[in-house]
Amino acid sequence: MQFNTLTLTLQNFITVLSGAYGRIQGSANTLLGILIGIEVVLLGLWTALGGGDNVVGVFKRILHIGAWVWIVQSYPTLSKALVESLVKAGLLAGGGSGDVSLLMDPSRLAGYGLDATEPLTRKLADLGMTDLSDLIVFGFGYLAIMACFLIMAINVFLAVLEYYLFAALAGILLPFGLLEPTKFLAEKAIGAVVSAGVKLMVLGLVTAIIDPVLSSIHFAGPEITFNELWSVFLTVCALMFLCWKAPSLAASLLGGSPHLGVDHALQAVTTPIAAGMAAGTIAGRVAQGVSATRAAAAMPQSGLQAASARGSAASTLGGGAGGGSPGGSASAGSSSAPQGANPSLVLSSTGKSGAAPAASPHPGPRA
Repeated sequence: MQFNTLTLTLQNFITVLSGAYGRIQGSANTLLGILIGIEVVLLGLWTALGGGDNVVGVFKRILHIGAWVWIVQSYPTLSKALVESLVKAGLLAGGGSGDVSLLMDPSRLAGYGLDATEPLTRKLADLGMTDLSDLIVFGFGYLAIMACFLIMAINVFLAVLEYYLFAALAGILLPFGLLEPTKFLAEKAIGAVVSAGVKLMVLGLVTAIIDPVLSSIHFAGPEITFNELWSVFLTVCALMFLCWKAPSLAASLLGGSPHLGVDHALQAVTTPIAAGMAAGTIAGRVAQGVSATRAAAAMPQSGLQAASARGSAASTLGGGAGGGSPGGSASAGSSSAPQGANPSLVLSSTGKSGAAPAASPHPGPRA
C-alpha cells in the first residue's frame, strides 16, 4: 500500500538542508580569513621574539593553517563521503545491497504496517456491537501493531534528519579550529557529525536486517485468532524496540559500553505506570486534607453552645458544693484540675504558667 508522507517530508528537508552550507559558506570564509590573520600575526610575533630559531615549529604552524583551510573548504564533500561510507558499511553488514536509499524511504516501513493489518481492518469492519469483547481486543491489537510500525518509520526519519541538521550547522564552527583557545568549538561540531553518522550506520544495519522480516509479516487468513494476533504483535514490538534502541546503541558504541537488554523495555513500560501511581497517591492525600479542612470549617455552632452550657453547669455545681462547708472552696479548687494533669503545661494568655508554684513544706530560714 502506498504511503509516502514521511518520505516526501524527509526529501523536502534534505533539499533545504543540502544547500544550507552553501548559503553560509561566505560567512564561514570571512570568519576563516579573520582567524587566519590573527594566527599569522601571532606567528610573526613569536618568530620575532626568538621563536624563529625553531624552524620545525614554524613549518608545523604553516601546515596546520593550510590543512585547516582545506578542511573548511572541502567540508561538504568530506562529510558526505564519511556518512555514505558509514551507512554502506552498516547496510552491507546487515545483508543488504548497500543502497543508501533504504534509509531515505521511511514511509516504506509504515506501508508494511498497512499491508500487514489489512485483514485485521476487514475483520473489525465485520464485527458489530454484539461482539464487543472481540471488537475491543482486535481494535487494541490493530492500534498497537500500527503504532509499532509508525514508531520505526519515525525513528528512521528523525535519525536521517538529525544528520542533515548537524551537517548544515557544523560548517560555521569549523574555522574556530585554527586557534588553540577556540578549537573546542570545531571539535564539538566534528564530533556531532561523526556521532550522527555512526547512528545512521547502526540504524542501517538494523534496517537491513528487519526489512525482509517486516515485509513478510502477515496474517494467515481472514479468520484471525487471538494467538495469531498476539504473535504478530510480539514480533513487531520486538523489532520496534530494536529499531528504537539503535541510536542509543550507537552512543554506547562511541562510549565503549554498548548494552541491550529487556531491562530497558521494562523501564520504558514501568516508568509511566510508576509516575501515574505516584500522582494518584499525592492526589489522594491532597483530597483527604481538603476534606478534613472542610469538615472542621463546617462544624455546627450548636455543638459549641452545648459544650459551653455543660461547662457552665459544672462550674455552678462546683460553686454550690463550695458554699456548703468552710473548706469547700479549697476542695473545689483542688478537684477542678483533672487527675494526672501537669499544671506547668497549661499556659496563660501571657505565655506563663497558669498554676502557681507549689509551696515547700519546709521553708528555709529567712535571711
